[in-house]
Amino acid sequence: MTNGPRTDPSRRSASVDFLRDRPSSSGRSAQKSTSSGTKTAARPSSGKRPAGARQSTARSAPPSGAAKKRRTTKKKKRQRRILLFAVSFLLFAILVAGVSVLAFSCHKREGGCAGHTAPPSSTASPEHTPVPVTDATVISAPVTINGVSVQNKTVSAARTLVETRLNEQMQSLHLSVLCDPYSMTLTAEKIGLSFDPDALQNALEQAANAMGAETLTVSLSHDDAQLRASLTELNDQLPNHAKNAVAALEWKENKIKSSGEVYMQPYWSYTDGVNGMAVDSDEVVRQVEQAIRSGSFTAEIRPTVTVSEPAITLDAVKKQTTLLGSWTTTYYFTGTSSLDEETKLNRQNRDINISKAVDLMKVIQLSPGKQFSYNKRTGTRSEKNGWALANAIYQGSHRPEPGGGVCQLSTTMYNALLLANIRIDSRRAHSMPVDYVDAGWDATVDDGHIDFKFTNNTSGTLYVFCYITKNKDSSRKKDIHVEVYGTAFADGTTYKKRAELVEELPYKEEVIKDRTMYVSDTEIVEREGKNGSVVNTFIDEYVNGQYSKTVYSATTTYEPISQKIRIGTKPDPIEEDTGDD
Repeated sequence: MTNGPRTDPSRRSASVDFLRDRPSSSGRSAQKSTSSGTKTAARPSSGKRPAGARQSTARSAPPSGAAKKRRTTKKKKRQRRILLFAVSFLLFAILVAGVSVLAFSCHKREGGCAGHTAPPSSTASPEHTPVPVTDATVISAPVTINGVSVQNKTVSAARTLVETRLNEQMQSLHLSVLCDPYSMTLTAEKIGLSFDPDALQNALEQAANAMGAETLTVSLSHDDAQLRASLTELNDQLPNHAKNAVAALEWKENKIKSSGEVYMQPYWSYTDGVNGMAVDSDEVVRQVEQAIRSGSFTAEIRPTVTVSEPAITLDAVKKQTTLLGSWTTTYYFTGTSSLDEETKLNRQNRDINISKAVDLMKVIQLSPGKQFSYNKRTGTRSEKNGWALANAIYQGSHRPEPGGGVCQLSTTMYNALLLANIRIDSRRAHSMPVDYVDAGWDATVDDGHIDFKFTNNTSGTLYVFCYITKNKDSSRKKDIHVEVYGTAFADGTTYKKRAELVEELPYKEEVIKDRTMYVSDTEIVEREGKNGSVVNTFIDEYVNGQYSKTVYSATTTYEPISQKIRIGTKPDPIEEDTGDD
């Protein structure tokens, strides 16, 4: 064992070399250490340097090539350590500088970084936490609201004072709008001047929590729509002001020469809008707002007059009164001399009832969502109310009833409304097909029992016109017209009717045996039999001529009508023998 710790000769030599490479204090270069000599010198076991070792090293022989290579390697290692130390020091300096800049910026923005408390300033105000405010809270600070001092007032009293002041300001508003030689005065009522109660309450709460003098304001504001509406009073005074396009309901006469009757036909008459003079409303609104903000409640406003265009154009009016659907049916109102009196009377009475119903339905006007009832419009159909007796279909046959024939008008309406895509709420077919419309497209009514109803399912007002004209092909016929007007369909949209026969139902014979008729008598056909049918009807929507969808469908069943035949069952009489004896 050695007496002291073992020392690596190479490490000790490197340390010595590092020190010797530095210049001496006298300015002369230090001689390089001969590490090889040091390595080869024998050392006593005690670890002490032998006497004369330094002299021996100084006088040693020049270093060999291997020794030079080792010294070069050591020198490079020292240089790398120095470089590493320099880079580390530079990075540390940059980090310290960055932290200092960040700390300074934080302190400048927020008065000190988080976690640090700035020293109290002698001029800083003490922290104040708002307290709950009630009507009894006293405002202690010297605060004014809209020029009214509320110091030493309760919140309730302050509110009354400020409200009085605000009302006085509003009542004092008299803005003269001058447009020579025409003028008008705008008051608080005409422009809807008011203040927000919540804004006043917020001002009172702020005053109650104030720690020093404050000047607060509760703003007044106007109703823009009400102000612009008031300006129409001035615009109406101006000559040649704009006029909107309008659609007016007009009437023309349809005369029936053969009977001398005159029917009134409704139609639309359109008047285009015209440009005119108008006050520049936007300019007036700006000046009113400026006057209110500045407190100039008696200011004069001199707006310019501009050319104004109609608010409602002719195109807009026509889109709201577009013909959506129409239908026409024909009926006999008289007959030739060859007809029997019963048939002639039936035609005349039927004409009376149809004409009366059309007169009651001349113009039907429905707001969006409103429903129409046919029976409600006609009222009770009785002879007392002026309805004549005419044939009506009842259980597969005809019988005279007051108002007979009015179903033809309800049927005509039904077809016109379907083509207009109007919602049908209540419709029932007759018990057998009628001769004025194809099977499946009829709509019957019965006083107090069967009604025809529809609802305006459009976004605008719906108009239904009903009128009568003379038939062009026959002097003994009249035409019933129904036209439906309203908001135009989407561009390219139309509606068409479609029907299909589902099934034909054959009739049966019903034999009635009559004991009063002889067996040999010819059978009597009391009622002609008629086949029944099942018919499906549809309304299809087309867009730009292409099928889009089916919007309405109905199934109508006409039960077959049996044929009634009467036959005799009484035996023939026995002929007596009249021969000679």
